[in-house]
Amino acid sequence: MVMGTLYNLDKIALAEHSLKRNFVPDAKRTKNFASLPWRAQPDSLWGHLPHSSVLQETEIEMVSAKEGLLGSAFHSLPSQRINPSHPLCLDCWHSPSQQDKDSLGQWSFSKDHWLKEVPYASTLRRFLKQVNPKVIQGITQVHDQLRLKMFYLPKPRTSLLFDFDSSVLTLYGKFIEGAEVGYNPHKRGARSYHPLVCFESHSRDFWHGLLRPGNVYTSSGAPEFLKECLGKIPPGIYRIRVRADSGFFDHKFIEPLDQEGIGYVIVAKMTPPIKNKIGNLCYYRFKKNWGAAEFFYKPFRWKKPHRFVVIRHPLPEKDSEQLTLFTLKRYSYQVFVTNLPLGAEEIWYFYRPRAAIEVTIRELKESYALAKIPTNSFQANQFYFHLLLFAYNLVNWFKRLCLPPRFQNATLETIRTEFLVLPARLVKSQHRNVLKLPSEYISKQTLDHIIQKIREIKP
Repeated sequence: MVMGTLYNLDKIALAEHSLKRNFVPDAKRTKNFASLPWRAQPDSLWGHLPHSSVLQETEIEMVSAKEGLLGSAFHSLPSQRINPSHPLCLDCWHSPSQQDKDSLGQWSFSKDHWLKEVPYASTLRRFLKQVNPKVIQGITQVHDQLRLKMFYLPKPRTSLLFDFDSSVLTLYGKFIEGAEVGYNPHKRGARSYHPLVCFESHSRDFWHGLLRPGNVYTSSGAPEFLKECLGKIPPGIYRIRVRADSGFFDHKFIEPLDQEGIGYVIVAKMTPPIKNKIGNLCYYRFKKNWGAAEFFYKPFRWKKPHRFVVIRHPLPEKDSEQLTLFTLKRYSYQVFVTNLPLGAEEIWYFYRPRAAIEVTIRELKESYALAKIPTNSFQANQFYFHLLLFAYNLVNWFKRLCLPPRFQNATLETIRTEFLVLPARLVKSQHRNVLKLPSEYISKQTLDHIIQKIREIKP
């Protein structure tokens, strides 16, 4: 599933046979790793990374485009040969003695372990439908454990900034479990799912998610969702802050934050009492024609008054010669509820970067195919939901730990274009498979940087 995300299996022609006959038995895989000279365990993810003996049949080397390799002889390495189920694609190095002789830009992998054929979409759907709640729970536990390891890389951090949001996944088809008509601004009246997601802003890691039917409100189940997010916080964190939109403006979500001493900035709903207050405030200007003010207010059913910050800015003027006084003084208002000891304008500057989560969600829908729900089973779709978010984190960790700084904010499509979808030529040299890459597509300096960073990752 992860490699399918990287190689965009939607664009690969499906093969005739199923995936079952191409899986490598565990016994055979264990036998291949028996000769490792270090403390490798066949069932360990990290045990397969350094200089594996299984990965020494194919070398990759940089060649010059002047050798005529950009002509008809250039082939793209078939994506359908990559085995997404085999944990061998993170660090494929020779043994230490062989590394001294070979170039940094060479690594190898076993032709026997390629996935020769891609399964039908119906085969993948049947696989998703066969899972049970224990499998989904196991996937999330593995995800949480790996995220905990990656959290302290490349350097430890002592603060967290959570961005909460919800999204709408429009569904097409009949008899889809959990598909209900609810809030859907783009397809009004269409059935959908309404998932909750939480991302850590500093690292851009996905933190927690919940797939829900489309007819539930944003704040439905939000207190429990918050509790689950806080339960995944690693040790050594001294400061936690939360940002959320107006869908989370609920005392059941905000009061636990006050009790835990967690700072927050949440967009307030424009209820009639709040509308009445913002018109009578005294605003001070903090940037060109922008004003800020604040007040304390105790909404209905809330236990105590809270601080509200109001930001207003003028709307664009209409192109008309007969502008009225009311039109010239039109303002747009945004209200936040907060417990942070910051000035009113600083609250707005603190909340502003949260807009990046909208970009991340759009990338999940488009590049990771989150918007393409594959089955009519809610449980299978939930499994698919967690697998895609796991794939997103794997790519995010790869960007953060291995890629050069200019690719830290790169999208998945950019990574495909720059590093994966490259012309290559697979040849035989000295009884070894050699994959030749043109030097103009990826510089040797960039490749050496990536390889060195991968080597530095330790269990």
